[in-house]
Amino acid sequence: MLRDSFCALMKFKLRLILCMAPALLMAACASHPPSKDNASRQHKASATPRQALAQALADAGQAWDAGMETEEGRLRYHTAASRVVNAWIACHDGCPQTASDNLATSGSDSFQIRTSSPSDLHFDKLIPASTVPTRELHTRFTREGVGTPLIAWWKYTDERAATEPFMGKAGYLVPVTATLTFGKSSQAGRRTAVIELKDPRQQDSVVMKQHKFPLAADFSAPGEFFLAQAQARMSGLGGLLSTETNLGKLGLISLEPPKKDRIPVILVHGLMSRPATWQNVVNQLWSDPQIQSQCQFYFFRYPSGVPVIYSAAKLRERLEVLHGEYLKAGSRKHLNQMVLIGHSMGGLVSKSQVQDSKDKLWVNVFGTTPDRLNLPQAQLDSLRTYLEYKANPHVSRVVFVATPHRGSNLAQGWSGAIGSRLVRLPAHLMSDATSMLQGELPKDSPLRRLVEQGLPTSISNLSPSSKFVQTSIAIPLRPGLHIHSIIGNKGQRPLEDPRCSDGVVPYASAHLDGVESEFVVPSGHGAHEHPEAVAEIRRILHKHLASLD
Repeated sequence: MLRDSFCALMKFKLRLILCMAPALLMAACASHPPSKDNASRQHKASATPRQALAQALADAGQAWDAGMETEEGRLRYHTAASRVVNAWIACHDGCPQTASDNLATSGSDSFQIRTSSPSDLHFDKLIPASTVPTRELHTRFTREGVGTPLIAWWKYTDERAATEPFMGKAGYLVPVTATLTFGKSSQAGRRTAVIELKDPRQQDSVVMKQHKFPLAADFSAPGEFFLAQAQARMSGLGGLLSTETNLGKLGLISLEPPKKDRIPVILVHGLMSRPATWQNVVNQLWSDPQIQSQCQFYFFRYPSGVPVIYSAAKLRERLEVLHGEYLKAGSRKHLNQMVLIGHSMGGLVSKSQVQDSKDKLWVNVFGTTPDRLNLPQAQLDSLRTYLEYKANPHVSRVVFVATPHRGSNLAQGWSGAIGSRLVRLPAHLMSDATSMLQGELPKDSPLRRLVEQGLPTSISNLSPSSKFVQTSIAIPLRPGLHIHSIIGNKGQRPLEDPRCSDGVVPYASAHLDGVESEFVVPSGHGAHEHPEAVAEIRRILHKHLASLD
């Protein structure tokens, strides 16, 4: 019934447009003076926002009373209702709140607007989704139906960021849909019009006048709007070369506050990249109703020039904050069910979240255990932040995409050397190294030699000869984890061919034994955006959600 009502509505729209086209063409070519209808339209165009809203309410009220039993009646009402919502937003300069408005029409009726929205929805501004053009995303995912799709924008402020640790500079952006219904006129001639804001991810239909209709939605509009915000951007190349400039943008960000009834899915970008690399992936996944309603995506943004162990330590801190937010919200079901998805070097950053390093990094990097380095306690504690870590018990599934577990040859030789020299490490890291040299480090100390040679960058971390890579592949992953690999095969060579690669990472480096699934896609290094890879991520998330049930 729902589908039949919708199809009938769309067919009527098409017939109406085809029937009106000749009349509109003749009217445009006519040379007679303006008609009364034209004069009326000119009057409406010059009306104040409140007058326009009042007139839209009157038209919508008449369409509501006429009923929705016919295709024509349904179309007339839905069109009028959208006019009301857009006029209501314009009347409040885009910032309507859940309050009541008394609006008199030009006739004898008067309307009182009442509004409602979900209790956890915060916004400063409502933006009609129809005003957001499609520019960055490959596909615009919408759902035709009743209601006016909007974006609810809760803007960033320093005060809000203090209590909303996952709010990025673009603020929070969520899809909502506004519907309009009417009550009966009172004896005094006053009538109530109710505008309700609904979450189209949690509700896919609405009942009006005993008829059930699909609830309209635009799931891609928030992502498009986010990508258009200059304050939210970080250059991938800038994040590699100018780490100090971009260090302030490091963080775990989401497009909405943490929802205790949704599984956190954390997406980690790779070298010379940024969170925007995931937007088309998330846009595709958001077209899936189950993932819409049960998963929440977070993006770990970091300047990719810093050493992997530094980025991994910062992600570790942010995940602990996220876990704390779930604890405060009283979420128990999803407390230990986080999903990490890391692309390229982001896979190495993610892998560090599910390993117990013990003293292996100390021994491999410095050749000895920390107690034999003769360092002040403060310096030892500082180094432990990066060199000692335990597996995060709150992560239960990890997806590695094009991850160089054994390094990449592109990170060594002349290209890697030039790249490493171009990377400017943050001043505080260099300052820490200098302070160690100025201390009482023996001349034959392995730590002194490391500091004198220069701190490693992310590029040198990716070399097959890197001590970090060699140690990382030797440390086992936490028992009980669900591990998946997605690997690119650009030339579609046999997997046993040493030349099998995504153009950057060889298959032999990306392959892990004993994983729950390994999926090879005919793709270059950007394998995470390949349609087959997105379908595989969708399958993995569905499996994850099913395991919770």
